[in-house]
Amino acid sequence: MRKWLAILAVLVIVWLSLPVHAQSNERLSSVSVEIWPEYDQPAVLVIYRITLSPDTTLPAALNLRIPAGDEVSAVAASDPAKGLLNTPYESSVQGLWNTLKIITNNPQVQVEYYDALDKTGSSRHILYEWAGDYAVDGFTVTLQQPVGAKNLVTDPALTQSNVAQDGFVYFESMTQPLTAGQSYTLTIDYQKATDALSTTGLPVLPAQPLTVATSGRVTINSVLPWVLAGIGAALLVVGIVGGVYMWKNGNIRSQASRKNRSQPHPENVATVVYCPQCGKRAQPGDVFCRTCGTRLHREE
Repeated sequence: MRKWLAILAVLVIVWLSLPVHAQSNERLSSVSVEIWPEYDQPAVLVIYRITLSPDTTLPAALNLRIPAGDEVSAVAASDPAKGLLNTPYESSVQGLWNTLKIITNNPQVQVEYYDALDKTGSSRHILYEWAGDYAVDGFTVTLQQPVGAKNLVTDPALTQSNVAQDGFVYFESMTQPLTAGQSYTLTIDYQKATDALSTTGLPVLPAQPLTVATSGRVTINSVLPWVLAGIGAALLVVGIVGGVYMWKNGNIRSQASRKNRSQPHPENVATVVYCPQCGKRAQPGDVFCRTCGTRLHREE
């Protein structure tokens, strides 16, 4: 009897020492999983968009398991007024899993991390697993096809959607409920000849549609008055400078003209003849003095 009691005590101690995973009575309204292989890193970007149940008391603690060794890039909560805000969390690695304890004051939580990508030559293999920490009313998975990927196969099979507005091809699962402790596993295989990332060569797009009210936007109607004012000011300056230049140049020419008119022409001075007898000034063409009749001497 004591032997069985000792064994039972050991089992209780071992059970109490085991890590306690979520599998609680709490439910999640929805979990949207987005898987983007080779998007901006040579790895698999996994994005969780989680909505807590409406009856969840806030602030709430969310314990979410991701594979140990994966790089957590963002943990945020969606604020209705301010958008996504960084949310504090604690990380605890036990075995194959890393438990993220997230404290949130908002019912919508977003988690992003990078999972491993197995590459062998041109072959790519991905294994994704949802640990089943919570019961989920609506669980969906969306896979973004990497640029240049061919022969993409998933298990379970996903449905290919049309090309989205961002230019990528997506594959989607059916929305399904999951119970607490029910895991979901997805394997992805495809061929890719290069290691180019999907973000390489993507055009820069606005974060939101551009409108007249968009902050910082410059339109022709807003700058046209300033352009016309600048042209008018430039023409005014040119007119003033040109007028001053012409006024000064006109004064210089006028002074030179008056100076030339005031000075006798050398030829006129040379042709003046006076009578050698009486000193009377002769008229042009005279041979004799009109006063005394003396013959005038003209230089040839």
